[in-house]
Amino acid sequence: MYLLLVIVVWILFAYRFIDWANWRKHYPTVLFFIVVNMTHNMVYFNHTLWAFRGVTLDWLNHTFINLAFTFIIVPAGLFIFLQRFPKQKRNQFIYLAAWVAFYTALEWLFSLKGMYVYDNGWNNWYNIFLNLALFIILRMHDKNPVRALLVSILLGILFVFIFPVPWESLK
Repeated sequence: MYLLLVIVVWILFAYRFIDWANWRKHYPTVLFFIVVNMTHNMVYFNHTLWAFRGVTLDWLNHTFINLAFTFIIVPAGLFIFLQRFPKQKRNQFIYLAAWVAFYTALEWLFSLKGMYVYDNGWNNWYNIFLNLALFIILRMHDKNPVRALLVSILLGILFVFIFPVPWESLK
């Protein structure tokens, strides 16, 4: 089961790379990500742009996999991302680009295996921009939560205009 393997790998990464003495500093940003992700999943529930697909077990659906990603896998990655964010501007750009490339490549590889599917006009090219915005806003939230919240609301409204949700799917 791929999901279990991915969870174990990220737990090992968390054990090795997270400074557990200082986890509280970044915890609000992890919670912010969870709220944003769950809001997206609620708004686009019946009109998904992307979805996880279980390929090994019939009961392994998008909801179950997304919960594992939302509450285990991504928080581990975010703690690592935020705790190790470089201080020098030049290194920050390279670091951010590396994380965006890593997440985009993972999503692309999962899509090749049929474990991550695109719907309703979404494709992997959009993932690049979404991941870039995501990591920038998460870093912003870590430094200035109010600014990040305002930017997120504006980008969320723009996102819904670019990828509208049919009114029928909101019933």
